[in-house]
Amino acid sequence: MLIEKYFPIDSSRYKLISRKFDILKKIRFGALSRLFGVWTIFLSGSSVAYRLNDRWHYWEWSTIDIATVISLALISVLELKFKLKNINSRPLGNYLFIFIKGFSLFFLGMLLVDFSINGLIYGFIYTFFYVMLHLVWSLHIDAEKDNFPSKAESITTLTFSLAILAISLFVGFRYDDPILSTISGVYSPFVLVALVFPNAIRHYQRLRVYGVFIPVFFIGVHFPWFIILSLSLFWILRYYHFFAHGMVQPTFKVIDPSIQKEKNG
Repeated sequence: MLIEKYFPIDSSRYKLISRKFDILKKIRFGALSRLFGVWTIFLSGSSVAYRLNDRWHYWEWSTIDIATVISLALISVLELKFKLKNINSRPLGNYLFIFIKGFSLFFLGMLLVDFSINGLIYGFIYTFFYVMLHLVWSLHIDAEKDNFPSKAESITTLTFSLAILAISLFVGFRYDDPILSTISGVYSPFVLVALVFPNAIRHYQRLRVYGVFIPVFFIGVHFPWFIILSLSLFWILRYYHFFAHGMVQPTFKVIDPSIQKEKNG
């Protein structure tokens, strides 16, 4: 960011501003990043409903209405207040909860536009896609310590993810859902690279950031105001993390491959 040039981390002016962010750290302001996911699955339901009514429904500013605004606000408050936690000691129970939560958000988004049985069927595929992204994010990485899963630790997750993407891609093409087919097709190479190429932390970094960016961007094809909303949150979080923690996050930047520690399993 340009601000890094004018506010170096070791400068007195950076430290002066940084102290003002202590209150935001106490309220865990960084948790706002969770909103990207719940907003996107909710609007995926609305996107499917609009498409089923009109195949050529794109880039409509009129899609922002009071019901959508209130729904997004309520979803945001609930997500931040009751953050998704492990409600079951068994991973299967956790992912079942995540699926139910995602499908409920999809259903609500669809219901605000129009209800249809076909929409519910699409909802299962979209929700599996987002559960797959949650699984990818569960792979622990620590860029500062160059810590990331070995190939043996990640191969099951990556193989499962590729299978879900293949199903989503097929359904998107077979049943004429350009959003589903596009986000699946565009994201698939990132999973394939992490699965086939030599293990490196940059592959997992890209899996995470593009797993969020791609659905947000293409859902925004239906809802241009959503792109503005997402970009605003993106930049707010970057400035917050920079002044609160001395890092630029979220970011599309990956660690220089030359400093990677090879981990082959």
